[in-house]
Amino acid sequence: MPQTIKVVENDDKHVKLLFEGYDLSFLNAVRRLALSEVPVLAIDDVIILENTSPVYDEIVAHRLGLIPLRTPLDKYPLPEDCDCGSPSGCPKCHVMMILDAAAGEESRVVFSGELMSPEDPEVKPSSPTIPLVKLAPGQKIKIEAYARMGRGWEHAKWQASNISVLKPYPEVTPKKVKVTNALNVEGVCPVNILKVKSGYLSVTDETKCTLCMECVKAFPELIEVKERPNSFFLEVESAGSTSASILLYKAVEILQKQLTELGNKVSE
Repeated sequence: MPQTIKVVENDDKHVKLLFEGYDLSFLNAVRRLALSEVPVLAIDDVIILENTSPVYDEIVAHRLGLIPLRTPLDKYPLPEDCDCGSPSGCPKCHVMMILDAAAGEESRVVFSGELMSPEDPEVKPSSPTIPLVKLAPGQKIKIEAYARMGRGWEHAKWQASNISVLKPYPEVTPKKVKVTNALNVEGVCPVNILKVKSGYLSVTDETKCTLCMECVKAFPELIEVKERPNSFFLEVESAGSTSASILLYKAVEILQKQLTELGNKVSE
């Protein structure tokens, strides 16, 4: 089978590709790397300058760490790759962010959009509407935080993707047998892709099939479902640090680098 790649869906948050002729182990490696190896920025060091809110300092720091930050591509190195050699980092490998919010005469909610970087305006929360704390009248919160690059295997806050899924291509083939009870046959499919037309079963969109096999269990005489050999859907959803297509590209780039390093070590 010739190797082909087809873009099924693609936007800033989500990408879905159809790979045909590719080995399962290769695609699964790309899927895992998209989850655990693509480096992104996340807050790792928090200095609480003032906090009169009802939320404990530790909880505030934990919430800040889990905010997805827009990460400029290839701008910041991982701490171990930086030439500063400092465990606390330097302006080359970390970004300072500040949060300074207060409530006046009325209560207010502090949102992630108020977290800003005076050093790099490109680095900001991917969503400005994540609630952090609620301040009562007169309460204040002032924080200095530092974000650094990291990978998903270190902590979930550095996980670049929310979803990275590999699914076989489903082949759903109706048999040329007269259908006597159309209502029961159509209702057995949880994704509603089975339709009876002129007394015979048809499929509206087999790519939506989840391979649950409920239709085959109920009506084995009417339908056949199997996986197409060496054909897979790879679906990746970005957590917001970067676009889904760039995330997938970086995962392939990392795999290529790892295989090159392995080849060099084996040849040595």
